[in-house]
Amino acid sequence: MIRTLIIDDEQHCIDRIEKLINDYGDNLKIVGACSTVDEALKKTNSLNPDLVFLDIEIHDKTGFDYLEQLGEFDFNLIFTTAFNNYAIKAFKYSAMDYLLKPIDSDDFSEAIKRLNKRISATDTEVQIKLLLNNLKKENHKKTIRIPTTDGFEIIEISDIIHCQAETSYTHIFTKNNKFLVSKGIRFYEDLLKDANFFRIHNSHLVNIDHIKKYTKGKGGYVTMSDNSNVDVSTRKKEDFLKLFK
Repeated sequence: MIRTLIIDDEQHCIDRIEKLINDYGDNLKIVGACSTVDEALKKTNSLNPDLVFLDIEIHDKTGFDYLEQLGEFDFNLIFTTAFNNYAIKAFKYSAMDYLLKPIDSDDFSEAIKRLNKRISATDTEVQIKLLLNNLKKENHKKTIRIPTTDGFEIIEISDIIHCQAETSYTHIFTKNNKFLVSKGIRFYEDLLKDANFFRIHNSHLVNIDHIKKYTKGKGGYVTMSDNSNVDVSTRKKEDFLKLFK
């Protein structure tokens, strides 16, 4: 049984999550609901939930205020939000789960399925600390969590040189390492598009800051900081060259 706490400053949002939990089955049990950060801190310490649904905007405070004041995290966490693209980008960098309001029942079910597959609350603690860290940083200094065969590695986004697609997998090349991850390149294109990355080819996503040279041709190719050559597709060539005008 997953003991669940809901933190939201709108009663209709609390009611929606309660209904979704009740419809989901016996796996989730609501132990409390609160509408302020101060109340949430008290209930978290007294109720020891296994799972917290956390709103972003809570009156004059935020869900991040709650996390920073709490300090230690021995529960799983799912954010709920109606907006704030910046925060959503940070969620993706740190692999945190979130639900957009109004919460769809299918999205809710998928979030609970992902919850059941997570390693532990200790893994969530690492994710939360990474999230809070990313929210305080400029884009080029942000970090991203890369899954590995024995866990995960946290790397600076600025260290990523380029990404290469291989069917539904992606090779990520960094200054000091190479990773193969089980997500498609489209996922990383969306994740990194605001961090000065550009999809120059159907199979290649490059960090503009790591381009050393462009060589003309039908599409041409770029030479990266690791001396690798990456083709530019003819379809992407014009948009790519506009970046340097």
